[in-house]
Amino acid sequence: MDAPENKNEDLKGLYDLAVPLGMPISVIRELVDNFELDVVRRKAKVDMIGELITDREIVVLRGDLETVLAAKDYMFTALDRKVEEWNDPQTERAKRYKEMYEKRLKEEPHTEPPEVQDNFSAQLDQSPH
Repeated sequence: MDAPENKNEDLKGLYDLAVPLGMPISVIRELVDNFELDVVRRKAKVDMIGELITDREIVVLRGDLETVLAAKDYMFTALDRKVEEWNDPQTERAKRYKEMYEKRLKEEPHTEPPEVQDNFSAQLDQSPH
């Protein structure tokens, strides 16, 4: 998704919703598709690790206040939905990862402590069969 840089045009009445680093692109696409917002790149001071503030280019979604606030609520709801999807052991993705993980355990059985192996397998096996 290519966003134009902020050119300081007349911004009166417009607000920016900063898209958090690491936000899935599918969620950003949903926001652009569902809300009348412009995707803009903007320079901002970002604290990546809690100790070092750096200047970075970030993606913001720009629009009127009401739309930006609605998009903000939607963004975090969509992110929660995406995380639930990733954690659902019945998805094809989870099944593939479980197969890869179990294959790796057979090839290298002592690469992780047993409690980590047991915890991961237990999480994947919690669903009804």
